[in-house]
Amino acid sequence: MDFSNPDIGNGSEDVEVPTLENSTRPILLSEQSQGRAMIVDSLSQGIMWQWKASDHLSASQANWFQNIDEAKAVYNRKYVLITASSGGVALVRVSDKKIMFYTNAKGSPHSAEILPDGNIVVASSTDGSIDGDALKIYVVDSLNAYVPNEKVRYTLRFGHNVVWDSRRELLWATDSDYLYSYTYTNSGDNPQLTRSSEIIPVPDSSPHDLFPQYGQDALYLTTATGIYVFDIVSKKFTVASFSRGNIKSVSSGPGGFGTLLLLPNESYWSNEVINSSGNRAYYMQGLRIYKARWFINNTFSYPENHQYSQTK
Repeated sequence: MDFSNPDIGNGSEDVEVPTLENSTRPILLSEQSQGRAMIVDSLSQGIMWQWKASDHLSASQANWFQNIDEAKAVYNRKYVLITASSGGVALVRVSDKKIMFYTNAKGSPHSAEILPDGNIVVASSTDGSIDGDALKIYVVDSLNAYVPNEKVRYTLRFGHNVVWDSRRELLWATDSDYLYSYTYTNSGDNPQLTRSSEIIPVPDSSPHDLFPQYGQDALYLTTATGIYVFDIVSKKFTVASFSRGNIKSVSSGPGGFGTLLLLPNESYWSNEVINSSGNRAYYMQGLRIYKARWFINNTFSYPENHQYSQTK
């Protein structure tokens, strides 16, 4: 792959920024000051890759991606799955920034996930419109990147997250009060989610980020006042040792990586990423970061060899 290396994150001309292949601590950011997804190197503080919708779409379509609120590494980090509360959802190939799938999901999308057959499920939050408070499944089309409409939708009030559990073949998501699991089937171009009868109360109000704890059979959940660990076997929530309120995202990694937190220091965004000890892991003046993830493979959700696939 040929990754671009366009900038120095901390403004210093003396800092050498590695290529994306050589970075040992890459972080994937959802950044709203310029409507972009960024991959930065936490050691040099440099930008190694960035994608802006305005470089690839018409002005009206680029507006869907003004407020990018989540970016996930998928397909062995060769692609990035992006959502924006301004409506947009996109699957972007890292090597050439080609858009493989995009839509205007509306309803304030806050998270998306790759399903096992390559289709995409989107969680839209509450925005006062008929398009909010929903889980939506999009059928990915290999011939047409733009997919205007979802295939099916389900009610999910205050939808902010969605995570695939490959071991159990379940989809996890919260509404404002409960954690749910869903099975997924797709027969004859008829994708469907079936919600389990078991519903699990969340431990606090305003559940926000739901993401796998690296190397564990567990999920992190952030809420208005805390960070919790959900043990999937026992189906119990416990308070994380580094719990704090109003965290937009939490991301752990292998030994030595530590755990990244996005704690807003202005409105709902920040110009820095901190670790679980409260120390700065990344900073750039003027950024409006909404979420930060280690740019690593997600072995909880996807197979070790996760090949890009499209249903049609």
